[in-house]
Amino acid sequence: MSLFEGTRLSVLDTETTGLDPGQGHAVVEVACVSLEGVEIGDTWSTLVAPGRPIPPDATAVHGITDAMVRDAPRPAEVAAELQRRCAGRTLVFHNAAFDLPFLLVLMRQAGQPPLLNPVIDTLGLARGLMDAGGNSLGALAARFGLPPERGHRALGDALTTARLLQVLVARWEKARQVRTVAELAAASQDALRLVNRHPRGR
Repeated sequence: MSLFEGTRLSVLDTETTGLDPGQGHAVVEVACVSLEGVEIGDTWSTLVAPGRPIPPDATAVHGITDAMVRDAPRPAEVAAELQRRCAGRTLVFHNAAFDLPFLLVLMRQAGQPPLLNPVIDTLGLARGLMDAGGNSLGALAARFGLPPERGHRALGDALTTARLLQVLVARWEKARQVRTVAELAAASQDALRLVNRHPRGR
C-alpha cells in the first residue's frame, strides 16, 4: 500500500435522526479515525445534541436515545473539533453520499467552512472491484474477515471503514495499478457514478 506513504487521511462516520438533512434530520453522533499512511492512529467520537427529538425508528438502528444526547456537545463545538481533525487531510467514507450532506449542514449551521477535502469512498472502491450487490459495510466486513466492531455506531463503523480501506487499496493497487491517492479517490467516485447510471443489481 505504498501509495499511502506520507499521506494523512480522516475516516468519518455519522449517526443521524433520519435519512434526509433536507427534512431537518441531524447528526446525533460523529466519529473520526486518523490514518497516518496505512496505520490507524487517533480515534475520536462524540454524541451531538441534534436540536430535535430522535425518532424511535432511528433509535432502533443505532440505539441512541434522547436521554443520551441531552447533555451532549452542541453542533458548534463538534464542528470546530471536526474541522481541526480534518484539516489538510483526504476524507474517507463508506457511502459518502449519506454522510457528507449531514456534515455540510452541521458545518454550515456552526459557522464553519464546509469540508471540501478530497474524498475516497470505500463503497465505490468495493463496487469497482466486485458485484454491485452486497457491498454494505457489514457485508464487506464479514467477507474480508475484519475484526468485529459495534455496528451502526459512528466509531465502530469508522474503524471498520478504515480497515476496509486497507484491504481494498491493496486490491486496487494490484488489479488496477492505481499509484496515487488522487487516482484512488477518482476511481471510487467513478465506480459510484457508473452504478448510479446502470442501477441493475444494486
